Amino acid sequence: MSEHDHGIQCLAFSDDELLLCTVGVVDDNKILIWDLSNGFIVTMVSHNPTPCTCVTWGGMIKDIKRRDTANYQLCTSGNQRIVLWNLDPRTGEMVGERVITEGRGTMVRDFTGLAFSDDKETIYCATTSGDFALVNVKRRQLNTVVPACRLGILSLLCWPEGLVVGGGDGTVTTFDANMNDTCQVQLSGPVASLSFSPDKVEVIAGTSTGFVYRLRMDNLQSLLVCENHAAAVKRISFAPDASDRFATLSSDCTIRVWDSSDYSVLTTVTVRDAGEPNCLAYTLDFIITGWEDGRVRAHESDSGQFLWLIDQAHRAGVSALCLSNNERYIMTGGGEGDVRIWEMRSRELVSHLKEHTLPVTSLALYGDDIHALSCSRDRAFLCWDLRNERRLTSHVQRMGGINGIALSQDQTMVITVGQEKRLTCWDLRDHNPVKVSQPVGGMRCTN
Repeated sequence: MSEHDHGIQCLAFSDDELLLCTVGVVDDNKILIWDLSNGFIVTMVSHNPTPCTCVTWGGMIKDIKRRDTANYQLCTSGNQRIVLWNLDPRTGEMVGERVITEGRGTMVRDFTGLAFSDDKETIYCATTSGDFALVNVKRRQLNTVVPACRLGILSLLCWPEGLVVGGGDGTVTTFDANMNDTCQVQLSGPVASLSFSPDKVEVIAGTSTGFVYRLRMDNLQSLLVCENHAAAVKRISFAPDASDRFATLSSDCTIRVWDSSDYSVLTTVTVRDAGEPNCLAYTLDFIITGWEDGRVRAHESDSGQFLWLIDQAHRAGVSALCLSNNERYIMTGGGEGDVRIWEMRSRELVSHLKEHTLPVTSLALYGDDIHALSCSRDRAFLCWDLRNERRLTSHVQRMGGINGIALSQDQTMVITVGQEKRLTCWDLRDHNPVKVSQPVGGMRCTN
């Protein structure tokens, strides 16, 4: 199903799962209703309100005797306005009526979420100011506002006994039918999503910092189900000669050590005011990372405790890092194309190699800890003799910088991946590549 000319802002399935409503972004300016049985469009209207940021279904329109008709009811909001829609699925006619939100006191709110009550008589509207508004569906009028949390409401759930609210301050609060708060729990990070279990005894809460919790509805007792990174994973590293643990480095500036048997997190490290993380080396004893601020940092693997740092390791940031097999020195690459060797115990600079003209993107060491490989955005990868501090070979590919480099198990073949979206195999004795794979369409190869 493809009809939006630009991105999709939000979507919602009807209660009977026969229809789907999709709302485009501001540049698209379309609200589409889809028939899920055949993928055809039932109707299309322009944004109302403009821009439209939230949508939810409210069952069927009721007649004067409060019986369900054949027409669907849905609600949209945005730009401090709320609109109720009447949809006839047979003719495609869709008529919107604005909800009266202005009254005494002239309340102005930006709405972040919508939810119909179980009887479809009330709409709960989450706001950025941390309270939720109650809208009477029959009168099309906002009735009252109830404070719930700080930093805005990000998620809402309705159930027969009241309402569950997830806040930007990390709280989950339950309200009874009279809109009195009955219980509250504090979670790690803004609560971005809530979902009931089938029996509605528990609720699953997801936070924007990557944590998922199970909450008991009677007392909101929390149980951590899993945790994840909240941004792109930049690097992953297994400990030498161990496959049951590995470490990951993310753009959210956290390092996590995982148990590969059940993917539970054993250690979490958060680094602040260091810029973007770039590289990672992991052993069972310590974790070494390179950062945009030009520093190399080390933490304990078990506790996450900070151990040491190398200040000003590279002026333009540490872009690549590799630990020697005997764990006696660290090899780092910088944003200015330089490669440096650091003694582990004293953290002193041992060697400085400079032939790349653009940032070093990846490093690899041979088993003898004497020969090393470095690759760069300058389209070249170099083989180094670290003992004599000189370059042995240089290979340049035709197009695109090289993003990653690796050695084969027998250390006779070099594999590179680059901006041209190809895997390339090299023999150091031959200037030309041995084998080049077909480009991976639509994907960016990073390492």
